[in-house]
Amino acid sequence: MKYFMMGLSFILLVWVGTFVMMVE
Repeated sequence: MKYFMMGLSFILLVWVGTFVMMVE
């Protein structure tokens, strides 16, 4: 379960980063 949460957090971080790059 811990690894699942870590993976989810990583994907969310990448997604947010990409979104911010696109907006700016």
